Amino acid sequence: MAGFEKHELSIPSPSSVNEFLTNRPMYVLRKLFGYKFSTEPPMERGTATEKYLPDVLNGKIDIDEAVSLSLKHFDKMCNPEMKKYHEEKAVIPYLVRGAYEELKNYGKLVSYQEKIQGKINEYDYYGYTDFVFEKDGKNIIVDLKTTTKKPYKLSSSHARQVSLYSNALQCDACLLYVIPYKVTDRKTKEITYRSEALWYEVEDKEKHINMTYEIIRNMDVFLYNCQDKYEVAKMCFPNSDDWSWNTEEKINARRKVWEV
Repeated sequence: MAGFEKHELSIPSPSSVNEFLTNRPMYVLRKLFGYKFSTEPPMERGTATEKYLPDVLNGKIDIDEAVSLSLKHFDKMCNPEMKKYHEEKAVIPYLVRGAYEELKNYGKLVSYQEKIQGKINEYDYYGYTDFVFEKDGKNIIVDLKTTTKKPYKLSSSHARQVSLYSNALQCDACLLYVIPYKVTDRKTKEITYRSEALWYEVEDKEKHINMTYEIIRNMDVFLYNCQDKYEVAKMCFPNSDDWSWNTEEKINARRKVWEV
């Protein structure tokens, strides 16, 4: 952990590991320069979808109330001026109902958004689970993902994430993807939405845990070999054409650190 400690960074999480692997400049801005960027509708679509599902599953509210609360949460975090606001808000009711249909008879809900901490060899890590159910006398983690496009396979980043959760809690884990799709009435041309669900089990958790270990070790060595955050930034020069620079505040942060 010498590299993390040198730069006074907390222990890694699945999200920070994934960001280091896929978008190193953004990792540098968030973790080393301390930037906190505003939320965006695609992110809040996922949060709003699952936020009130535990209350429905525990019988505290009904599904209609959950949908209403989810939409209110989305509007609290986002506004109509944001890119994709209307598209993301339109699918939330169908995602909430679709996820509920998949989970309502899955098992007894044990916990939601539980902070976990695990260890891979010499490295500690932490994260937050989505749902943990008791099923057939055993606990199982269900990580809910919402996406606007149907995945053709389980993504490696998601497989690493649930494998780490599974390792920390010493129980099985799976992923539930809920995907909205448009339905157009042939006569009226009215557009409505429905949802589709896909379940994935991670078949080789040990492979993904070992892969994560190699990434974290690479992070640690890389950070250790840089004297300060400015040297780290020099080693992670951004591509200004990348889609992730999609807001003015991110562009301004990039310009301040890299002058591009």
